[in-house]
Amino acid sequence: MTTQRIPSLLRLISLLIGLGMLFIGARFLVAPERGEAGFGLHYNQPNDAFHAIKGVRDIFSGLLIVLFAWSHYRKPLFLTLLAGSVIPFGDMLIVGQTPGSDPSARLIHGGTVITLWVLCYFLGRPAPRTGPKASGPANAPVKRISSVADGHDSVLELRILPGERTPWHYHQLFSETFAVLKGELTVGQGGQTRTLREGQTATIQPGQTHFFRNASGQESLIRVTVSPGNREFEESLLIYKGLANDGLASASGTPKKLLDLALFIGLNDSHTAGLSKVAEPFFRWLATRATRQGRLAYLLEKYARPNTGEWQ
Repeated sequence: MTTQRIPSLLRLISLLIGLGMLFIGARFLVAPERGEAGFGLHYNQPNDAFHAIKGVRDIFSGLLIVLFAWSHYRKPLFLTLLAGSVIPFGDMLIVGQTPGSDPSARLIHGGTVITLWVLCYFLGRPAPRTGPKASGPANAPVKRISSVADGHDSVLELRILPGERTPWHYHQLFSETFAVLKGELTVGQGGQTRTLREGQTATIQPGQTHFFRNASGQESLIRVTVSPGNREFEESLLIYKGLANDGLASASGTPKKLLDLALFIGLNDSHTAGLSKVAEPFFRWLATRATRQGRLAYLLEKYARPNTGEWQ
């Protein structure tokens, strides 16, 4: 799956905020009195269940922020931080209205609110398009060369725009071979990263973590072969590029709607690597929900209809 790049500074700040939430949550669990003091309140009840409740919630909030920032999920990160700003705003009011609270804590909570709002302002701005030819995802069609429906491997050709990339992930059901027909493609495979140029290939075995990105500044044309053929993989790429052509994906190709992204991940048999793997159950739940709501049937009907090899 593709992602929309988050500028390094915004990503670093978001990661620090998430890690800070993890620290605060852990402190409420293992050192409740210090947690209270840092929050600005003094209950003198170190074994109160309040500490465990708040600690677990802060750890969840921190994990969500870290996972979205680490995986370059820009829009989910923006929405999480924007909605999450309600928490420090409420904390500021609680501390301000509680007798005996630490006045300086109000400044910390208030400063956190402002920091989140400023960060959301920059995250919510349209990401700049990269590369001289990146006029939008509509320039990135896909065509199906052969299909599992005809008893063959799944073979598709697609154009990869400058700056387009995927995170580290793996597939369990099939191997995946990238062949560069034009331009170049950087492929990470296991612990190695190499740049493929015209005529070169790379084969990813089932279960092997990998990623790809177009860092060349020029559009690349690649042929992807999936063996054994997989109908849902074919459908996922047709939907992915169809959404892009209709303006329903970001400049990097990521579906704008979270439900569409979850469906793409599920169809593509994509499994994330590292910390972001914690979010997989959430995306599976979203994909199930989207299917029940009829979104999958709609996308299949609109974008994944059988074609004769013409550009989709």
